[in-house]
Amino acid sequence: MNTAVPLASVWQASAASHMRHACLRVDLEAIRSNYREVRRRYRGRVLSAVVKSDAYGLGLAPVVTALAEAGCRAFWVNDLEEASRVRDIAPSATVYALMGLCGNHLRDFEAIGATPALASLEEVEHCARHALMTQRRVPVVIQIDTGLGRLGLRVEELMRLVNQPDTLNRLDIGLWVSHLAAYNCPDDPANFEQRQKLLHWTSLLPSAPISLSASSGVFMGEDWHFDVARVGSALYGVQTSVIWQEGLRPCYELSAPLIRIAEYPAGRRLGYRGMSELTRPSRIATAAIGYANGLPQRFAEIAKVRLHGTIVPIIGGLAMNMTMLDITDLSSNIDLAGARAVFLDQHLPIEPIADQLACAPNMLLTQVAAGADKSYANMQ
Repeated sequence: MNTAVPLASVWQASAASHMRHACLRVDLEAIRSNYREVRRRYRGRVLSAVVKSDAYGLGLAPVVTALAEAGCRAFWVNDLEEASRVRDIAPSATVYALMGLCGNHLRDFEAIGATPALASLEEVEHCARHALMTQRRVPVVIQIDTGLGRLGLRVEELMRLVNQPDTLNRLDIGLWVSHLAAYNCPDDPANFEQRQKLLHWTSLLPSAPISLSASSGVFMGEDWHFDVARVGSALYGVQTSVIWQEGLRPCYELSAPLIRIAEYPAGRRLGYRGMSELTRPSRIATAAIGYANGLPQRFAEIAKVRLHGTIVPIIGGLAMNMTMLDITDLSSNIDLAGARAVFLDQHLPIEPIADQLACAPNMLLTQVAAGADKSYANMQ
């Protein structure tokens, strides 16, 4: 499928708004490089990409296209709508929907050639009835709850199916899927318990490939790799383990233009309720970015910003679309016309900020990606 025209349009629109607004620059070569690095490490059969939630907010079309260029042939999305979008971008790819049927009928997935990862016993029985009516085995993926508790069949439901083999025999089970609850702590005993449960339970079920590893699992030993890995965070250069994952490149750079520079005397209070008091005569720049662009309000307390290669502090908290920066220590000889302040990139990474916010790094990435305009570098 020729995607050059729509992606070029995305690029032109993004480039224009990039000059005026907060913008997340997405490096597509970093994403391709990360896929190749993870593929080098993986010892299973299929390295699939998780592109749910609009590719973590980074943009489904550019990201899927970049991954397909790197050799990826299987993608995981949230639901039928995203599956349909990926099918349009990558017509020959395998597409799975992580949230199962999500209220849709199996024939809706069949119509676009996507496979739901069934999330409950009710969904399994729905698909078995459809198979019986159509007189053919239907392709599905089935999730098993080994400990995370979000989605998948519980042990008692699996044993019910073991004792009622006709239900599963009507299905063409392409994959048994589970997810580690302590994925970010490789040595957590709960991981080993989940792995043993998965191996035992699947030994009682119809034979099919197994998928347990997400991004962090690929950086664990080969015993965790199994047949299919579902890799998301690592593709975008986001660390998801307490053990550093070597070889990954952050694909993001969040920046914003300066829209005003002013000088204030010592003692002047700035921000809502005068939250910051200047201790010296100061130069203050206002950047066009704020919590409406996905930055948590506590970002102002714990993060630094780079302007012309110099780290400058945030002052006065965050507003909806504006953030003040104390640029007093920046040389007054520097021409700031058209300058952009950098809030996140490989030198100001997401992980330390997320750690201080006590949140997952992906939460920060998806919030920022959804809230900022985007531009794309290194399109092929």
